[in-house]
Amino acid sequence: MFKKIEEFLGNRKVTLPSPPTLAVRLLELVKKEDYTKLAEVIRLDPALAARVLALANSPLYRTDQKEITSIETAISLLGTELIKNVALSFIVARNFKPKGFRELTFDFERFWKRAVTQAVAARLLGLKLEDKNEDHLFTSALLMDIGIIVFYLLLGDEYLEVFDEKEISGKSLREIEKNFYGFSHEILGAYLLKQWHLPAHIVQDVHYHHDWEKAPEKYRTHARILYYADLIGGIYFSYTSTLKYQKILKELPEFLKISEREILELIDRVALECRDIFAFFDLPQEKLPSYSEILEQSKTELERLSISYVLLLRQLKEEKRRAEELARKLKMVNEKLRKLSIIDGLTGLYNHRYFQERLQEEFERTRRYRHSLSLIMLDIDYFKKVNDTYGHLFGDFVLKELARIIKESSRKTDIAARYGGEEFALILPETEIQGASALGERLRSRVEKHSFQMNGMSLHITISLGAASIFPAESSKTPRDLIETADKALYYSKTHGRNRLTAVNITE
Repeated sequence: MFKKIEEFLGNRKVTLPSPPTLAVRLLELVKKEDYTKLAEVIRLDPALAARVLALANSPLYRTDQKEITSIETAISLLGTELIKNVALSFIVARNFKPKGFRELTFDFERFWKRAVTQAVAARLLGLKLEDKNEDHLFTSALLMDIGIIVFYLLLGDEYLEVFDEKEISGKSLREIEKNFYGFSHEILGAYLLKQWHLPAHIVQDVHYHHDWEKAPEKYRTHARILYYADLIGGIYFSYTSTLKYQKILKELPEFLKISEREILELIDRVALECRDIFAFFDLPQEKLPSYSEILEQSKTELERLSISYVLLLRQLKEEKRRAEELARKLKMVNEKLRKLSIIDGLTGLYNHRYFQERLQEEFERTRRYRHSLSLIMLDIDYFKKVNDTYGHLFGDFVLKELARIIKESSRKTDIAARYGGEEFALILPETEIQGASALGERLRSRVEKHSFQMNGMSLHITISLGAASIFPAESSKTPRDLIETADKALYYSKTHGRNRLTAVNITE
């Protein structure tokens, strides 16, 4: 299964996120069982140190009334394995709440709230099972759906089509992912964590938490715990909470040897414990209503409505059909709106606003993965004369034809935009100055040779270009600095003969 992921990554020329440096250091120290250095490393990150102490003092972990005030005490009382896992959880979650992505596309806050709820549920299920090796369950449950975020970080808005398909078809997210990409998010998550050299039991838990029956015997119990933790998370953060609750009532009594009343109490306790744990991960400390409260509200509402079962069932079927039709229409409208909001109406290239957003995203991405980033700015020489001599209709034709040439001359991974007027921009991810210069020169030559013909009129034009390249990981410069450098290079081309390319490599 991992082979499919490697083929996917190779075909798309994308790179998995790197492990946070501090997480790697923590894993090394835990292997050496060095309490003192482990405490020192945690103290180097004040936010992490504060949260480790807060979590150690929370009802979920604290065993007596005495407050824990030092990292060393927390380590000695809870053990290096537990400290490592809660610290690792915080570090990974913090690094996977990226800034720079458009807020209306993927709801990172909701994702991490559900992940935390699942982690708390896994911890409580492990305690109920009296499992002596359950320390890593919190981390495993927190990270078991990290493949969803990785999919989004790799594919951007393309991955959102999976959720649209899920709403329309009613199929599971995993099933649709397999149809789209050949593998699902839990496999991708396990692959990432294996690349990070996380312990095998965490990797295996994540890998099999949807198919715990297929897990190797030594990992099967914990994979099953994560499976039920996922269902509990779905009770609080999905639209099919009733189905998930019924499934838990059917399966969990046999697994834990407890009554239905005890199961409801456990599910309620998950909600109770989550508020403090939300704070640990910098999430809003809102009160999560217990499932008992949700059931009571539903019961009261049904009694008030006094609707017969047959009528209610008929209404549900009608609403389901209407919802499916609405979902289809919304998908079509959203696709149109998504295109309209980012595309320039005349040229069909991306517009200025989208260019600014993507440049910021690519700047952060290339910094994270330690790649180069290049930008080409270009405009048409003497374009005002074209409009004055041939008219604005012909001028618009020239702009559209030039946009077509730019599209055909650039790679699929490049981002071409109309910057404004007769000025265009090309973002070149993972491209050094030599590659940017070669592409720019090829584009310049092709435009120079092209005949722009419309309604019997024919014209040759030239363009001037400015290219700038940067290695963001080793620079304090910003996307704005990259634009200004490329623009200055373009100005130099315009003032030194036109129909030429000027390239600049930004160094500190």
